[in-house]
Amino acid sequence: MLLLAGCATDGGAGSTTNVTAASTTTSSTSTTSTLPSTTVAPTQTTLPLDAVAVVTDSLAASSANYRFTSVVLVGERTLTTMTGVVDGSSVAAEIVTGTSEVAYVRTADGEWATGPDGEWVELEGTPPVEAPLAGLTDATDLVLESGDAEQGVFTGALGPAAGDAAGLAFTLTLEDGLVTEIRYQVDTGGELAQVITTLSDFGSAGTVSRPEGV
Repeated sequence: MLLLAGCATDGGAGSTTNVTAASTTTSSTSTTSTLPSTTVAPTQTTLPLDAVAVVTDSLAASSANYRFTSVVLVGERTLTTMTGVVDGSSVAAEIVTGTSEVAYVRTADGEWATGPDGEWVELEGTPPVEAPLAGLTDATDLVLESGDAEQGVFTGALGPAAGDAAGLAFTLTLEDGLVTEIRYQVDTGGELAQVITTLSDFGSAGTVSRPEGV
């Protein structure tokens, strides 16, 4: 702002007027406004679980070596019980149907089963016993029903690898990312039977070799 100070002297026409410009210093105060800092948490996005990838990984993690038990039930009646070991591509199993009991072994050298006299007989043709997990390799329509990729229950349909059971709906249970149970139902001559297979001892089930003396 410019302030003018006037000093007048009465002197008629010859009077003079001195005008002095007063210098005024204006002080400007600088104000800094500090906005509070705000931290925005990153948005977490949950991706949908890929059931096919999870089951595929679980089969790979489980299938090298394990012990299994399969039962075929009609109501509360047990038709067949099978217990065995899978060691890579080799399988050994004991099969009990009613009062009949048969031992079976398959290795890279061939396959054998015990006959009525208990002697080992070499077999040909379609193997009567498959590794339980082998029938899941081409399953379709896989869906997570409950749980997650480590502890979960999945449903699906068996593919051609399951042989006569192809097309049947099944339920698969995972524990710690490993397959621990498989369930499905099959028609056995007019009766609906439930097939339940449990798996355990992953990596420590033992080895399978051809029977002695054959």
